[in-house]
Amino acid sequence: MERKMNIRAAAGLLALTGLLGMGTTWAYFTYQKYLTNQFRVGYNEITVTEEYDPPDEIIPGEVTEFRKAVQVENTGTVPCYVRIRLEYSDSEMKEYCTHILGADSARASEWENMAEQFTGGKWVYGTDGCYYYTSPLKVQERTDLLLEKVQVHVPKEDSGKLKDFEIYVYAESVQTMIHVSGAEGQESSWEALDYKEAWGQFLERV
Repeated sequence: MERKMNIRAAAGLLALTGLLGMGTTWAYFTYQKYLTNQFRVGYNEITVTEEYDPPDEIIPGEVTEFRKAVQVENTGTVPCYVRIRLEYSDSEMKEYCTHILGADSARASEWENMAEQFTGGKWVYGTDGCYYYTSPLKVQERTDLLLEKVQVHVPKEDSGKLKDFEIYVYAESVQTMIHVSGAEGQESSWEALDYKEAWGQFLERV
């Protein structure tokens, strides 16, 4: 009787050992490591990287030239399109100014008509008064110059019209990705065909 009990105990111990071994093996083959995927939303940001060296004074009858190199840099994390608006604080003084880019120059009031030619099509003047950069701007990339120098010449006979003035540079940007609505109303995104499409959608939604 005692012998039978020992056999049963041994059989039970063997079964328990087998179950424990199976549990260990099962855990080994089913081990999983969970990873948390983090997604960062890209942001659109630009900086006007202007080099500006204003003159001490403007003297009637003399030509005063100073550096005003206008560019835009993409300081965000996604590609973008940019546009610039140039504004004179005094429109009358604009008539006495000449814009210069490399070997090319034109009256400030005519710059909008010449910018595309002078920049090889990189900058295009729009009907809304903005200069549009036609190429997408990569992260940390700068645009070509829109303007490099300014000359001011006020004839002596117009010395009474000489005033202090400033040239303002306003810059804006939009991402190169646009939203597209599917047949069932679902939204998706893809790369804009060009600057016109990117800005066109943005302006429609403003």
